[in-house]
Amino acid sequence: MNDSDYSLSSLTPESTLLYFLRTLFGSAAEYAVYIPDSGDIIVLTKGQLVFLVERGCGEAMIKTLPQLSERNIIKPVDIDEIDYNDQTRALYVETAGAFIGTLRTAVYPDEPQYPSWWEAPVPFAITSRGVLRLNATAVKMFGSGLEKMNVSELPERDEFIVRLEGLNGTRFIAFRKLKPGIFTIDDCTDDLDDAQDITWWAAVGQAWVKEIEAKGGKWQRLSSPPEGKKKGYRACEWQGQLQGYLEIKMPPRKKAVQQVRKEPEKQEPPQPEVSAARRPDDVISNIGPQAMALLAAGQSRENEVFFSEGA
Repeated sequence: MNDSDYSLSSLTPESTLLYFLRTLFGSAAEYAVYIPDSGDIIVLTKGQLVFLVERGCGEAMIKTLPQLSERNIIKPVDIDEIDYNDQTRALYVETAGAFIGTLRTAVYPDEPQYPSWWEAPVPFAITSRGVLRLNATAVKMFGSGLEKMNVSELPERDEFIVRLEGLNGTRFIAFRKLKPGIFTIDDCTDDLDDAQDITWWAAVGQAWVKEIEAKGGKWQRLSSPPEGKKKGYRACEWQGQLQGYLEIKMPPRKKAVQQVRKEPEKQEPPQPEVSAARRPDDVISNIGPQAMALLAAGQSRENEVFFSEGA
């Protein structure tokens, strides 16, 4: 592989230490410097990078250098303990990319390396060396409040949204990555409000459909109204634009059947037994044959006595 294959434009914290070493040898720099977004700067000599590659760390990414230092696998250079002049060059790697500068830059790494088009009339943001910086256009549009954000809390994605509280209320700012550490930024508050409005009405529609299904109804989405029907469907519009039709079929209603309550039969209370008066026939049937003979002659024992006394 030729030295020209190793260029600063493709050197990032995600590059390997072997790539870092080869790019360093292909440049006029004497030191390799990694500037993380947070934490101490790592300064290494060419010999130290060669040592890491020989120790089997050649495929490790540049951004793992702080961990390798914490594990005492490598001891970074202390700039205060070495002699160097103002012309001593170093190869720098940070989130925003790579560049070659004097070693003195490693002592005062306050300002990131801005690209040549940084002051174009487009809102740009750069995250580097633990800070977030805006160009003049972005400051004019959004103010300097964004620069107070903690870079370490930003998501590591190509696109994300941050919330900005200000005197004019809450605003939502969209970040879109152009290159590592550099983003275009845009106010997406109105778009986000519209999205939340759409989400709300979508939830309302789902709740309504679930209620229809719970009652045994069926529905389907149609691109045109059902033929021959004037009812049973709804035209669905959003902000004046027709989105389609919703056909709803509910089960037929069941007629209510009135149940006639059958009154229980009234039972007469039990009546006490009353002895009926004896009829003449009953009395006669109880008279013996002897008394019967007497009655037939027109006499009784009492009459018999009475008649004898009057004789």
